[in-house]
Amino acid sequence: MTSQLSAADLDCASQTQWNAYADDPGPLVFLVGCQRSGTTWLHQQLAHSGAFRYLSAYDVFADARGTLVQDHLRDRKTAAKAAFEAMLADAAGDRGIDAIPAQADTPEEYGLVIGDGQLRYDQPDTTPDSLHGLREICAKKALIDGRDRPLLLKSPPDYPGALPLLASTWPQARFIAIQRHPLATLQSQVNAWRHLVLRPNPYLLLLERGYRDLFDDPKRRMSQGLFLHSAAGVAWLADSILRAHLGFVAWLETHPSANILTLRYEDMCADQIAAFERMARFLGMELPPPTAAPAPRETRLTPEVLEAYEARREAFTPFLKRFGYGVGLTGADPTSRREPAPPEASNLQPQGDRQAWATK
Repeated sequence: MTSQLSAADLDCASQTQWNAYADDPGPLVFLVGCQRSGTTWLHQQLAHSGAFRYLSAYDVFADARGTLVQDHLRDRKTAAKAAFEAMLADAAGDRGIDAIPAQADTPEEYGLVIGDGQLRYDQPDTTPDSLHGLREICAKKALIDGRDRPLLLKSPPDYPGALPLLASTWPQARFIAIQRHPLATLQSQVNAWRHLVLRPNPYLLLLERGYRDLFDDPKRRMSQGLFLHSAAGVAWLADSILRAHLGFVAWLETHPSANILTLRYEDMCADQIAAFERMARFLGMELPPPTAAPAPRETRLTPEVLEAYEARREAFTPFLKRFGYGVGLTGADPTSRREPAPPEASNLQPQGDRQAWATK
């Protein structure tokens, strides 16, 4: 097996080839939203539609070893993916926190490539210091996959703090924001984080350095687990969701002509075909019908989560009103009921030739 250092040298040796795409990696589509708001489900559906390029688990793994470009240039990609697939088969059947299969072609987050090695949650992955990493992986994907289809990108920690930087770096990029009622989002986040800290997830151990570091430090892991199982931990998650949503509403208000479409998770579950039709119109491209039906989980709301949400319900009002959620909704799982369609469910449509953008 090639050592990490020599492998990295291999990809660096071909930097001039992928660097040629750094300023123009092709059309970009960013999926944004809080963790556990439906971004992963939509990411899977769109990535496997064949209409987009996307970053896969194999891409993340190979880039960390420094062989992503070399595997492509030296016709080793098929063998390398097969070897990685075998590693996953021995380690994990799915991603642990959801039923999504752990495979080489599983769509993954770009934050796993550009992150600083810390556990990723409420701080943006994309910063002025890490932007070069995102530009680099976009350029590598353009070299490997071409630029005929949009590159689909997702990393929830970038919602909403990195939106100004992303939009200014790529003015022609499109953004699709997925919203979910914050009460259901909070409960899902609490469940997921507690599960991830309780026992190691083999899939994430392969892909995320910050997660590996957590399990290499038993004292830190125990401290993190105790915190996430406390009222203070639930309050921290609730405050993070609140800051993110209010920050997003503020950004929309100051950027009324942004190239962004907002969708509600609840509406996508109720009428997935209509959601795909809206996205197709927004992107100015054909999208095949979704291949898998939505399967929202009925999540039992715990007293600690209800208490944390109720304490912040009034503060959530600008977000709830903007996206058509009932302000007084408490005590029931909002994913099981459908609210009236919000009048401001999407921002202004992008200007110019959208079809030309999507097929650049």
